[in-house]
Amino acid sequence: MTTWKKWTSALLAAGVIMGGSTAWMDQAVQAAAVTSKVTAPAQVTLKAGGKTLTQKGLLQGGSTWVSLTAVKDVAGGTLNYDAKTKTYTVAVANNTMTVSMADGQPNVFINGFYPKFEAKLIQGRLYIPFSAMRDYMGVQGSWDAKTKTLTLSKVKQNSVKVTSVTEKATVKNAEVDIRYPQVSGLASKEAEAAINKVLKDEVDTSFAAFKKQTAEFGEATANRPYAFETSYVVTYNENGVLGLITQHYEDYAGAHGMTYRAGHTFALDTGKELTLDNVLQNSKSMRETISKKVGEQLKANSGYLSGYKGLNKDQDFYVTPAGVVVFFQLYEYTAYAEGFPEMTFAYKEILPKGTVPFSNVTSDK
Repeated sequence: MTTWKKWTSALLAAGVIMGGSTAWMDQAVQAAAVTSKVTAPAQVTLKAGGKTLTQKGLLQGGSTWVSLTAVKDVAGGTLNYDAKTKTYTVAVANNTMTVSMADGQPNVFINGFYPKFEAKLIQGRLYIPFSAMRDYMGVQGSWDAKTKTLTLSKVKQNSVKVTSVTEKATVKNAEVDIRYPQVSGLASKEAEAAINKVLKDEVDTSFAAFKKQTAEFGEATANRPYAFETSYVVTYNENGVLGLITQHYEDYAGAHGMTYRAGHTFALDTGKELTLDNVLQNSKSMRETISKKVGEQLKANSGYLSGYKGLNKDQDFYVTPAGVVVFFQLYEYTAYAEGFPEMTFAYKEILPKGTVPFSNVTSDK
C-alpha cells in the first residue's frame, strides 16, 4: 500500500472516532460488552449450526471479539494468507476484507474502503469485533450471559452478486486506483443495468473531474504525485434491498487530500435508488424528528462550524442491518478532523411498530 493511502486512512479513521461514530453491536450481544477496565480478555464460547466451535471468542475493550477463522467458518467464505505481503484476506457476503500486518499492526480494508472498526492481535491471533461480522460479513448472533456463549448464524441475504471492477487509467505523475461495484444475478436485467449504470457513471464523473482539475493545476512531480482512488463497501443486503457506501479520494499535492462519500440504497426488483423519504415511508413527521435530533448531535460536536438548518433535500445516508445512518461530507458542518459526522437511527425508532424495513418499497421479501 502506498504511503499516501496509509496516511489518508489513518486520518479518516481518527476523524470518524473523534466525530463520535460508534460501531453497532447486535442488541442480543450487548450484554457481552465489558464496561469496566480489564487486564486480560475473558473467553467466550462460540456456537454455530448446533455445534460448539473449536475457536473461542473474547471479551475485551468493551466489545466481543471473534477470530478471522471463526468468521470464515460461520459465514462460509474463504480465508487466505499472503506471507510475502503479510496480508490476510477474508471474502464473505459480497465484501472482501484484507488485514495487513506489514507495519506490525493490523490495518483493515474492505474492498479498498477503510471501515470504522479495527482488528486486534490478541494472544497471537487476529480478531475483529462481532459488530463488524454483522455489518459487513452477513453474520448475526445471540448472547447467553449465563454461559458466556455467543451463538452465530448466517443472515438470509438477497441473491445478488456484487463484484469489484478495476479500471485501468493513467494520469501523468498521479497514482490512480479505480475500483467500483457492479451487480449481477438479478431476476430483472433492466434493474441490474440501472443499478450498474448509477455506480459506473459516478466513478466516470469523478475521474473526469479529477483529470480536468489536474490539467488546470498543471502536472504533478514524481516525488509528490497527485492521487485519485475509489472504493466501496456493501452495508446491507436483505429484504430485497442493497445498500452500499462508495467514495473517492483526491490529492493535488496540497496540505491534505479530500475524500467524498456517497450512500446508495437500491430496490433490487426495480433498480430504483431509494431516498431517505422512501425509507421513512414518506413520513413528514419522522423526517422532522430526525432532522431535529441530527441538529442537536451536530451542534454538540466540538468540531461543529455552523450552518445547519435541517436535513438536505437529497440527504446523504446509507442503511445497515441496525438502521439508517445519516451523514455529512467533510467540512459540510464540521471541521476536517471530525471526519464524516454520522448519526444512526434504528429501524424500530423510525418505522411503525412491527414494520419490516423496506416493506413499502420492494416486493422481493
